[in-house]
Amino acid sequence: MKTVNSLSRGLEVLLAIDNSSAATLTELYRQTGIPKASLQRILKTLREAGWIERNELESRYVRSAAPGASASQAHWRAQVSSLSAPMRSALQRKIPWPLDIAVRDGTCMLILDAHRPSNGLSVNYRVLGFRPHMLVSSLGRCYLAYCPESERQAIIVALARSKRAFDQLAKESDELRRLVTDARRLGFATRMQAATGADSPEHFGALAVPIFSGDNLVACLSCSWLPEISNVADIASAHLTNLRMTAEAIGRRLHSAGLGAPPERSF
Repeated sequence: MKTVNSLSRGLEVLLAIDNSSAATLTELYRQTGIPKASLQRILKTLREAGWIERNELESRYVRSAAPGASASQAHWRAQVSSLSAPMRSALQRKIPWPLDIAVRDGTCMLILDAHRPSNGLSVNYRVLGFRPHMLVSSLGRCYLAYCPESERQAIIVALARSKRAFDQLAKESDELRRLVTDARRLGFATRMQAATGADSPEHFGALAVPIFSGDNLVACLSCSWLPEISNVADIASAHLTNLRMTAEAIGRRLHSAGLGAPPERSF
């Protein structure tokens, strides 16, 4: 029985990206030997099918954190990442801690790309992955606080059906009301402090601010830090103004580009 050569080469490219974590077009050419013209067509196909993404900050291809997403979803996320990249890069020069931009993907948040400072200050993202928990992460709690009430209730209903321990907070209506009230009063949301122990690789602090395109909440922008070095009060005092200004600038750029709410809001 004959094999499908194009499928075989596509899988070869996926494997090369996996082995490298993130790879440029030139690096993939060196690893696979596939002519660049063919390689670009394969990469375009994989991106449109939602299997890979292009990190606009570093011009590297990475495996999608949400493989199999629709072409319209993948395109919308790529635009959010690309349009916000220059402003996030400028912000990173002012803030020595990791910054992330994330959108909602079902009952989790999805980090679009990882922007890391060059000074080595970082948290363990290989452990954490790129789908922060809605009720634990600052990104998720920020999104939950600022999204429309109808969307918030739909998220809570979906979370309440989950068997995961952290999702049980969705059944505590008083706690959720406090989360929303506090985040809206402060202008930002913080990571759940009791989520991990001090010796866990997931032990870090984070705060996030919302990004609106017009009246549409499209994403959240976060800063994370090591709690042994800093705390919420100090981070907010030093960096909250710049985080808010950047979030507002990103929102204006998305709005001027005609990029509003995502094409699909699935669970």
